[in-house]
Amino acid sequence: MNIYFLNHSGFMLDDGIRCYVFDYFKDPEKRVDAMVAAGREMWFFVTHTHGDHYNPAILNFNQSTTRYIFHKDVAVVRDLTARAVAQNQSEMVNQTADTDNRTRINEELLTAMLPGETVTIEDTEITMFGSTDEGGSFLVKTPRDTFFHAGDLNWWHWLGDTPENIREAKDMAWRELSPLQGVTVDIGMFPVDNRLEDAMEWGVIEFLRRMTVTRAVIPMHLNGPRWKPSLYFKALFPDVPILNPSSEGEEFLNV
Repeated sequence: MNIYFLNHSGFMLDDGIRCYVFDYFKDPEKRVDAMVAAGREMWFFVTHTHGDHYNPAILNFNQSTTRYIFHKDVAVVRDLTARAVAQNQSEMVNQTADTDNRTRINEELLTAMLPGETVTIEDTEITMFGSTDEGGSFLVKTPRDTFFHAGDLNWWHWLGDTPENIREAKDMAWRELSPLQGVTVDIGMFPVDNRLEDAMEWGVIEFLRRMTVTRAVIPMHLNGPRWKPSLYFKALFPDVPILNPSSEGEEFLNV
């Protein structure tokens, strides 16, 4: 498995046949374009609609072997749902949206999900778990590898926030992380956000207390400099391998 860091929370995992692209926002080094040109199957996952996790430009990679697995709140999903409802009711639909790339996707290539749902596409099982912000998170089991992308699932403890918000953030984190208890994956991608200051590792610590990651934990959603794991983190998880991207487009080969 080769892994490419695209930008922010965007990653591409390449198994030599198929590329799994998560939360494409920017791809300054054109890693995705290169894989499309190489003839890879492209599967795009979108955890939620925030602009730093979803770029409609991915719809331009609409080929017969492309798959789109989106949270149901993504605009293209809502557009297709609205159109289907209108057609079922034999109503006229305003067609001006047809000039928007959002409506040009082949519905057969799109799978829309909500947290708690599991689907099987070809040889791959996909489960959507929850989030502590918008959307959800993805657990993907292929015949070769298993990986998890958290989206905005995190313990969002903001220093100096109100006691009520701090308590709510912890309760949400415990609730949404709880279903991950006992799950094992090869690759785990999880936020380690510098804006949380002294609390930036709290989420990934609780994540690793529940989920076992065997080959690589990859920090994302950094909003600041590269993560330098604290001594406390290293003491808790001395044997957890970390892939720590330092630049856009960075590749990690044979993970």
